[in-house]
Amino acid sequence: MLRLPASFTRTDTIALIVASAFFMEVLDATVIAPAIPHIASDFGTSPASLSAGISAYLITVAIFIPTSGWLADRFGVRTVFVTALSVFILASVWCGLSSSLPEFVVARVLQGIGGAMMSPVGRMEVMRRTPKERFMRAMAMVSWPGLSGFIVGPPLGGFFATYMTWHWIFFINVPIGIVGLTLVLRYFTNERAEPRPFDWAGFLLFGGGLGSLMAGLEIVGHGIADWRLGTGLIVLGATLGLAAIRHAVTARHPLLSLAPLKMQTFAVGAFSAGNLFRLTIGASGFLFPTMFQIAFGMNAFDAGLLMLAFAVGDLAMKLRATYFVRRFGLRPVLIVNGLLATLAMAAIILFTAQTPFWVMAVVLVVAGMFRSQQFTALGAMSFADIPPNGISNATALSNMLQQVSFGLGVALSAMLLVASSLATGGDGAVLALFDFRVVVGAFTVLTLLSVLFFLRLPPDAGAAVSGHRKTADAQ
Repeated sequence: MLRLPASFTRTDTIALIVASAFFMEVLDATVIAPAIPHIASDFGTSPASLSAGISAYLITVAIFIPTSGWLADRFGVRTVFVTALSVFILASVWCGLSSSLPEFVVARVLQGIGGAMMSPVGRMEVMRRTPKERFMRAMAMVSWPGLSGFIVGPPLGGFFATYMTWHWIFFINVPIGIVGLTLVLRYFTNERAEPRPFDWAGFLLFGGGLGSLMAGLEIVGHGIADWRLGTGLIVLGATLGLAAIRHAVTARHPLLSLAPLKMQTFAVGAFSAGNLFRLTIGASGFLFPTMFQIAFGMNAFDAGLLMLAFAVGDLAMKLRATYFVRRFGLRPVLIVNGLLATLAMAAIILFTAQTPFWVMAVVLVVAGMFRSQQFTALGAMSFADIPPNGISNATALSNMLQQVSFGLGVALSAMLLVASSLATGGDGAVLALFDFRVVVGAFTVLTLLSVLFFLRLPPDAGAAVSGHRKTADAQ
């Protein structure tokens, strides 16, 4: 029988299970990119056509995330999580066995359905079982593997495609998933909430809006098809999104209630400042390795090593993230750490081809530490004031916003690179170091702007989860 260390609490174990699922979900969204030429060659198609495999997964996840809360309330967290993980494993095998592009795209859609359920539903279980004073620890354990997936994915995909075969990109999910299923069946509960009617109108509006928006961003950002099609889909997505918001406000039983946005801590952590900061996280996995290879002339392996420095910083700070919040409080940490994260991004602008490798690695480790602290603090603050009966809806809404911001970060960075090249007399295809500096500078400004929202928070914001007020009272 599989046993975990005795020092782990039940909620710690559940958090690690969810973290593993989150890692698989993020990894599958990023690991495929370096292997595209190899997969395309086996399928007898062009690399550009294979972009449909990436888009299909991201779009499907965006469409089905809003249903996760309703499904968990209706059928129970354990039932939904086991089903989602099983679908994800089977779809991963299908992806690895695919012999044509249409078959591969269908398998990725199925994989996206499983992925859309795993992370939101798993987080619901963590939050329902975790006392608010332990939220920071639980959020740290859940979030860092996902952040690492953005960094580890591209070099891992390149390794499998170069030294093994691209099929292992998907087969690696099988042993991880089987261990996950074993632990879920043992540790998860299956409580259900009061059943409510399924909001088909809300699903079609939210799903159609998010799907159109993500598809449009993929087309415009990666040049998959005519930019006019991408722009039209973005406009359609925005239109359906506005209709979905209106429906969510007026419907009696909305699929996705916007009530959590009335709480300042959730609105800042999950929406305004949170989205600005997560745009940078989404962009970094695409922007930095591309800059290292194109502007600095590095090979894929060296660029991958530098990106691993981000993951080292992420992991190192996760071990201390709760200490700083308990010592100083959420608001001061978010402000000061946000400024430090901005300075770390600004330092990356100064990189050149002559910058020593070790200097770049140190800067990226430090940047990863600040980013990790901010991500953990934002996640904890978002749920500080959410009542127990609102966790499922707030989790689905938070994950939806996060998914869109990550996707938008990648698309926005690609669009800004092309725009900078065209503005300086280039053709948009050949990128210079100046273009990368412009885009890194733009995301540095976004990181700085996110800090402005923290200044408006009350001094005791998120005290229920930070433990800072209790520490002060004890003194």
